Amino acid sequence: MSTAAALGTAAVAGCLGGTGENEGEPDEETGNDVSEADRDLAAEMVDAVDDDLSVTDWEVPGMFILDYANSGGVEADAPILGSGYADIADRGFDRRAMPTALLDDGSVDFMVFIEPEWARSYLEGEWSEAEYYARIVDSEH
Repeated sequence: MSTAAALGTAAVAGCLGGTGENEGEPDEETGNDVSEADRDLAAEMVDAVDDDLSVTDWEVPGMFILDYANSGGVEADAPILGSGYADIADRGFDRRAMPTALLDDGSVDFMVFIEPEWARSYLEGEWSEAEYYARIVDSEH
């Protein structure tokens, strides 16, 4: 992991109540266990979005944190991220995701959240594709 990405991830992990240092093991502060199935599904999403977004790092310390370097902006990235997330949510992935776009120097450009409930609402037809992607865009921080 790059130094800037490590600092960004550490800062985010600190805000979320975990360090992410023991990937795949129970997080003593949050009590989250990462199953092999969750890790495999997260890896599938990484593979699905990597060509478009150039994933630089990812981890599942309770939340699925994905750093990427080839952002087209939040509105361009939302369909790529949302589609990849919906695919794994449809197969049982139920962890909140926090994709993070990085600038060329490795600092954070922006982050979005993707909630499992959002993906389910989209997959079950309660929300249109546009509503689902808009929710992702609106979560930018």
